[in-house]
Amino acid sequence: MSESCIVEISSGRIRGTVTPLPNNAGSCYTFKGIPYAAAPVGALRFRPPQPLKHPSESILDCTRERAVSLASSYLPPNPPLASEDCLFLNVYTPINPSERPSCPLPVMVWLHGGAFCTGSGDSSIYHPEWLVAQGVVAVTVNYRLGPAGFLCLPSVGIYGNMGLKDQRAALRWVKRNVGQFGGDALNVTLFGESAGGVSAHLHCLSEGSRDLFHKVICQSGVATTSITFQKRPEEKSRRLAEHFGCPAEASDEQVLETLINVAPETLAKLQKEALTPHEKTLDSVYAFRPVIESSNSIDPIVTEGAFDALRRHSLVPTSMPMILGVVSEEALYKINTFRQHLQRYKEDKGRFIPDLLNVPIAERLEVGDRILQFYCGTTEVTLERELELSRIFTDTMYLIPTIQAAELHLAHSSSDVYFYHFAAETELNKFRQLWKVPSEYRGASHADDVCYLFSASFFNTDAVEKDSSAWKLRHAMCSLWTSFAKAGVPQLEGGNISWTPLEKPTTESFNLTALEVDETGVRMVQNYLAVRVNFWRELFRKYNNH
Repeated sequence: MSESCIVEISSGRIRGTVTPLPNNAGSCYTFKGIPYAAAPVGALRFRPPQPLKHPSESILDCTRERAVSLASSYLPPNPPLASEDCLFLNVYTPINPSERPSCPLPVMVWLHGGAFCTGSGDSSIYHPEWLVAQGVVAVTVNYRLGPAGFLCLPSVGIYGNMGLKDQRAALRWVKRNVGQFGGDALNVTLFGESAGGVSAHLHCLSEGSRDLFHKVICQSGVATTSITFQKRPEEKSRRLAEHFGCPAEASDEQVLETLINVAPETLAKLQKEALTPHEKTLDSVYAFRPVIESSNSIDPIVTEGAFDALRRHSLVPTSMPMILGVVSEEALYKINTFRQHLQRYKEDKGRFIPDLLNVPIAERLEVGDRILQFYCGTTEVTLERELELSRIFTDTMYLIPTIQAAELHLAHSSSDVYFYHFAAETELNKFRQLWKVPSEYRGASHADDVCYLFSASFFNTDAVEKDSSAWKLRHAMCSLWTSFAKAGVPQLEGGNISWTPLEKPTTESFNLTALEVDETGVRMVQNYLAVRVNFWRELFRKYNNH
């Protein structure tokens, strides 16, 4: 049985556990299920997070996780404890909280992915023991998902982005309390993957958030991707209410009353009913996501699109080092979608055109054919080219938006931007197993870099043999991420590889200087994926004038 420890924070005293860190790196003092805001239930449903009430006199048991957010789906075999009351975070520190260090440790705050409709910060997937073993304090956060987190009805005071505001509340909690765990509130790195990366990037562009952290890492997700923001969010809210019996001609007040009275579990489970019939055929469209808030929103996260925000010099942080990156075959998870719904793609080649590319309707077939010819060597949509088809989405949903974000940050900021391309495939590529990627396709699929940073009992990642390729690569990834958290410069422990930041782009070209990561190690590559990058640069220059 593990030891226990007690620490006093702003809401009172809490009890955690003490367990050994890997590699004999000392002890991990763990506090799970710490409330960071009031329960968003009853009248607080769909509202921004509210402060906790007065400190408790009793000691709160934080030796095990509390509820995660209700979601559209859960990882098998059994759903976790999920509830509308989900605003909890977990803290992991190598410092005994009863012993204040003379030099506090850097802090890393993790935002999980899951398309804003599923996922959690649960330790069964995201246990940061390997990061903590390298001398950082780690925090993982649960935030509201789906309609609970992203419903939007501005006319009745529901401005959206509650899930992002939950994250901001967690960052404010970190600023107030992380010193009690030996962490440095003046050296916080915000990092996340997929929707978590998008979230981190949005906070980077938000005037109300970016003073709460000092460095950012966006893994396979940035705010410039075409699926970041909801389109016509009020219509989605009304459509969902209609599914629960609200008349089509009802007022927004009636819509809100209907949705407040739906059981929270039902609301989460049936959130796709907010989509139109056409949207339901688009497998990468999720009903409830961030919104561009109206100007009278309370404590807004974002009031304009990401490209507009990035082009406004005042909204780009001038002194925030950044790591951006993708994995090699992000969209391998779409292979099974192609096999099930190939006819949809044959009938509408416009599905291969990213929403952010402003192609006139009259030219969509021509541009769709141009894209197919470039990737597949043919304009025919066939299963024989399913890998190449998936690469179109790897580039349009992940690679190109990430490069566009990097270019815009470099144009307006003096801070370094580092880019990585993760192509490793070892036994730690657990998410390709989850996506049921056919074994004949090699490379890293979406989220496959996650288990090189976190232990996941769900995936049995502890079974990795010491000194195997997977073990060495996990050590390298954690070294890079934690050294960046410490000093803003990612470095390999004892390594001779220097990760070179990106150069400022010119009008004509962009040299993608990338750290390539695969099972053989890491190396710097110049003009990485230049042919694919330049293909899209030309299209965006033609149709978007940038």
